Order: sequence, then C-alpha cells, then structure tokens
Amino acid sequence: MNLKYAVGLACLLSIGAAVAAPLTFEEKELPADRTSMEYGPQINHFSEKVLGHKWVSDKGYGFVFYEKENLHRHDQYAERYIKDGYFFEIHKYLYRQKIKEYGSGLFARQSTRVGFIEFTDTGDQRLYFRLIDDNTLEYVVAANTRSTQSRLILKRVEEFPENPNPVRLKSAKERGTIY
Repeated sequence: MNLKYAVGLACLLSIGAAVAAPLTFEEKELPADRTSMEYGPQINHFSEKVLGHKWVSDKGYGFVFYEKENLHRHDQYAERYIKDGYFFEIHKYLYRQKIKEYGSGLFARQSTRVGFIEFTDTGDQRLYFRLIDDNTLEYVVAANTRSTQSRLILKRVEEFPENPNPVRLKSAKERGTIY
C-alpha cells in the first residue's frame, strides 16, 4: 500500500514540475535605440514565413501578421530606429474573434532574448516571437519570461478554430423572468 502512495506522489511531483518548468534561454545586452536594419535578414526571413498566415495556439489564441509601410522612412526629423524600421500590423484573436489590433505600427528589431524578434512601438507595447520552423511560432509575453505558462506555441492554420464553449445567453423564459 505504501508503494502505491509513493508511486502516486512521485507522479504528482513530476507532473507539477513539468507544468511549471522554467524556460531556459539566453539574454543579450542590446542598445535601446537599435534598428530593424541590424537584424534585417532574420526579420525578412521571419516575415516571408508568417505574413498573411493565421497562427493559433492550443489555447485558442491566434495571430495574423501584416506588413505595413514605413511612413517615416524619408522624414529627416524621425529617430533613426523609426526611419530604418520594418513595420508590421499584428491582429490578435481568441478563436475567431479579434480581440486586439496592434495597428499603430509596430516595428521589428532584435530582441534581448536571443533568437526572438521584438515587435514594439514608441511606447511600452512589446510582442516577442521566434520562428521555430515553417509551421511553428513561439510567443512569449516578455523578453525575460521564465515560466512555460507565459509562452504560447503557435501552429500555422488555414482557419481559426470555433470556440468549443460558446457563450450562449439564456432567453428571458429560460432565466425564469417570464412565466
């Protein structure tokens, strides 16, 4: 009987460790005013693979990437990191419903998290993506995220999935307000 408890406890501990396992990654010190040009080949490779495609996680969150024209390219008063930027528009979905549109113009640059591309605006908006292969993306919420729960693995799909638990409002009769 004690052996069963020991095996059960060992299984629970191993599952718990796997669920909250820390991510291992490397960080690199980079200047705050870095441009897209310094990481241009990697950004171009990324954009060739992801632009216009739908990417979805097993939790139902999805992203679609669009290229956006850099309107500041010839602006002599614009900061260098804006002038030399590759701009993107990113839409975030939960199942088939758009929940956020990063349309103000996010520019791509090398992330301090090695291997990732940081999409940022001039404010505090930041998204971090890494292309794993032609059909898989990794998204983390911050450059220094260490938890597996703060990461999404996204797969390329033709259509976003339907919500498996749609919210259905009850009618007045079903709620009991009309007898």
